[in-house]
Amino acid sequence: MRYAIQLIIPVLLLASFPASAADMIGLAECTTKVFTEINRTQKWSGKAPAGCKARVAVEKRPSGIFVIAWGVQPTDGGWVRAAFSAGMGYAEVAVKNELVRANRDILTRAGRIERCLNSIITVNDPLECRDRATKSYLAGEETGTENNRLIWLDDNGRHTVAEYSYGTTTATPTPPADLLSDQPLPPGMTIDLHLLRRQ
Repeated sequence: MRYAIQLIIPVLLLASFPASAADMIGLAECTTKVFTEINRTQKWSGKAPAGCKARVAVEKRPSGIFVIAWGVQPTDGGWVRAAFSAGMGYAEVAVKNELVRANRDILTRAGRIERCLNSIITVNDPLECRDRATKSYLAGEETGTENNRLIWLDDNGRHTVAEYSYGTTTATPTPPADLLSDQPLPPGMTIDLHLLRRQ
């Protein structure tokens, strides 16, 4: 059994994050490729798009489609996980011109979030972003610590959220729990965009 003691740490803390920048723009590009694939095929293939080294999950919510891309890298005595989540309304995914604009918006927002994350890592300043940090102490089948930070733009804009985590526990390739609200879609799942955008 896994036991965790979790501490919610308000906004500015965890200056001890590993000093390595996360490529949020690269992860965001993976999400935009998935949105483009769904526009073209009306399906989620279950595979990361060509040129995308991240793991990817897709979730269908009442407000639209959410794509999460993440990667785990081993470090000295532990691991670092970077993740990026983006949302798009069904009409945006269905209509080519709107899809192009939405994809551009996601990449622009990812660049701003990446600057915030780099500032957090180097000088513990979130700049224009909001963030939430947690630290968990695990005992049982897994032992060690996990540090997690969520970063987002506080402007009531499109859902674009980054997660930057590191720990000394065994790294798992599961989607970041804070970025998924339900079960991810299975591979080959049909997404009828034309029906969904009329609902």
